[in-house]
Amino acid sequence: MPFGLCNAPATFERMMDSVLRGLKWNICLCYLDDIIVFAPNFQEHQVRLRKVLTCIQEAGLPLNSSKCCFGKKKLLILGHLVDEHGIYPDPEKVAAVEKFPIPQNKADVRSFLGIRHFQPEADTLIHSDASGYGIGAVLVQMQDGQEKPIAYATRSLTPAEKNCSTTEKECLAVIWAISKFRPYLLVETCDEIPTLASVTEYIKEQLKDPKLKSIIKVLKRGDEYQNYLLKDGVLYKKTFDPMGQQWLLVVPKQLRGDILRSLHDAPTAGHLGFAKTYDRIRRKYYWPGLYGSIRRYISHCKECQRRKTPPQLPPGRLQPIEPPDIPFAKVGIDLLGRFPVTRSGNRWIIVCTDYLTRFTVTKALPTGEAIEVAKFIVQEIILKHGSPKEMISDRGRTFLPNLVKTINELCQTSHLLTTAYHPQTNGLTERFNKMLADMLSVYTDVEQKNWDTVLPFVTFAYNSAKQNSTGFSPFFLIYGRNITTPLDVILPHNNDQDHDDSYVQQLITRSEEARQLAKIHIKDAQASDKRRYDARHRSVSYEIGDLVWVYTPIRKVGLSEKLLRRYFCPYRITRQMSEVTYEMESMETDKKRRKLKDVVHVLRIKPYYEPKKQLGENSMW
Repeated sequence: MPFGLCNAPATFERMMDSVLRGLKWNICLCYLDDIIVFAPNFQEHQVRLRKVLTCIQEAGLPLNSSKCCFGKKKLLILGHLVDEHGIYPDPEKVAAVEKFPIPQNKADVRSFLGIRHFQPEADTLIHSDASGYGIGAVLVQMQDGQEKPIAYATRSLTPAEKNCSTTEKECLAVIWAISKFRPYLLVETCDEIPTLASVTEYIKEQLKDPKLKSIIKVLKRGDEYQNYLLKDGVLYKKTFDPMGQQWLLVVPKQLRGDILRSLHDAPTAGHLGFAKTYDRIRRKYYWPGLYGSIRRYISHCKECQRRKTPPQLPPGRLQPIEPPDIPFAKVGIDLLGRFPVTRSGNRWIIVCTDYLTRFTVTKALPTGEAIEVAKFIVQEIILKHGSPKEMISDRGRTFLPNLVKTINELCQTSHLLTTAYHPQTNGLTERFNKMLADMLSVYTDVEQKNWDTVLPFVTFAYNSAKQNSTGFSPFFLIYGRNITTPLDVILPHNNDQDHDDSYVQQLITRSEEARQLAKIHIKDAQASDKRRYDARHRSVSYEIGDLVWVYTPIRKVGLSEKLLRRYFCPYRITRQMSEVTYEMESMETDKKRRKLKDVVHVLRIKPYYEPKKQLGENSMW
C-alpha cells in the first residue's frame, strides 16, 4: 500500500509485526520504520542485532545506513531521550520552555501557560441531568481539591423522547453525556458518584427509615395508606400537580442530603435560589417537610451566602447628620479625581462643604498627597473661615497621615471617618462631587485640559444658587447679602441702602436669622428624606457575638468583577457603635491576614448561617 492513504501506517505496522514476529517486545521494539534493539550488555546486543537484521534481510527490506545507529548507550527516539536510567524529554524540545523569557505582561503569561499540556492524570467527572424539555452535561476535572468545569453540553429532547419517563430521560442523559465526552473518558476508570442509590440499595435505605418502614408494612399487607403506593418494593407518594409526575419517589432521611446536593450544588443545578430548586425537587421527589428542608439547606449554603444578596428591603434606617449652629463648624472634605493632567499640571480636585450653609470651597491640586491636603485645610479653611469643630472624610490614605492628624489636634478639630465602602456617611460632599462633575463636563474642551480654569467659575455658580434644603444661597448665609454678578454691574441696579451703622447691624441680624431659618429648613428636609428612605429600608439589629458576612467588593487585576464573590466571613460583632454601625473583628485564622477590628454599616452585613447545620435533624422532617 502506498503512503499517503489513511490506512498506510496501520498496514506498514502490521507488516513489521509479521517480519519481527517472536522478537518484538523480547529483544526489540518497533514503531513503523523505527526499530530499537536492546540488551543488558554489548555481547548480547550483537547476538540480538544479528537476529533482527536476519529477519529484515529475509523479508527483502532495504536499510539506509546513514539513518542507522549501532551500539549506542543513549538514543533519541520519538522526541524522547532514552538510556539505561529512564526516559527524558528531548533537550531541544524543552529548550523553548527553559529559555522562555520572563513574562512582562498578561499576554506573555498567557502565552507561557498555553505551552502547558492538559492534565490527563486528573480525576475526570461527568455531571448529567434531564428535564421535561432537554438534557445537559458538564465535564469537570478535580484541580486543587475543587471541581473545575472543562466543557458544557446540552440539547433539546425530540418529541418522542419527551414521552419517556423521568428515569428513562435520566438514563438517556447519562448515555448521551458519555458518548459526547467519550475521548476524555477512554483512559479513565469509572466511578459512580453516590448521588442516587440503585433500586436494591434504595429499598434498603427506605426500610432503615422508621417512619417509612411503618408505611411500607401497611402497604405490604394490602391496605391503603394516605396516597402512598408500593411498586417493586419502592415507596411512592401520589401528587396532584398537573405539571409534575403523578407518583413521586419517597426519599428516606439518609439520602436527602444526596438529593439536595445533586439538585442544588452540582454544576448542572447552578446553585439556584429556593423557588427554582424547590420546583425542581418537588416534581420528582417527596419527603415530609420538603419545603422547610430545602429552605434551610439553601439558606445555609456557603457558596450562595458568599455571592447572593438577600431578596428583601435593604437594612438600616437613615441617620441624618445634625446641622451645626454656625458656619464651618462642621465640614465634609473629599478628594475628587483623577482627571486628565491640565496645562498647569493639575490632576485632582479637593472639595470642602459646610454642613450648615452648604457653602463649598474647591481647589485644583497637582497631586493628592497629604502635604497638598494639609495646605488646603490651613490656607482655604482655617485661615479664611476658622477652625471647624468636626471634619468628615473617607478612609483614603490622603486624610490619615500624621500631618493632617497634627493639624486637627492643634485646631482641636474632631476628625470623623466614614465607614468603609459607605460614602453616604459624607453624603453632602459626595452629592456636590456629582454636581461638580456635571458642571465641569459642560465647559471643558475636547482634550479635557482646561477643567482647572473652569473650576472657580462653576464653584461660584453653585455658591450663588439657592439651595432647596436651606431656602437660601450659600453665599447669602455666609455674608448676609446676595452676591453681585458681572451682569448686575452692567445693568442699572437700584441700591437704596445706606452703608451706615444701622445697615451693618441690620445685615448682621438678617444673616443670623437666615442661618437659623436655614437650620430649620435643613431639619425639615432631613425629616422628609428620612421618611422616604425608611419606607424603602428595614430596621435590623445584631447582638454582640453574632457571626455575620461582610460585603467587600475586592477587585483583582485580570478577573471579572461580575464573577467575584461579594461577601466574606466569618466576622464576629464586638460592639454596637450606633443604630446602623457595628464594630467587628475577622475570625479568619489565616496567618497571612491580621486579625483587625473595623466599623461596618449594616448595609454591608447579613447573617452568617453555619454550613454544617444545613443538613441538621430538624431540617429533614
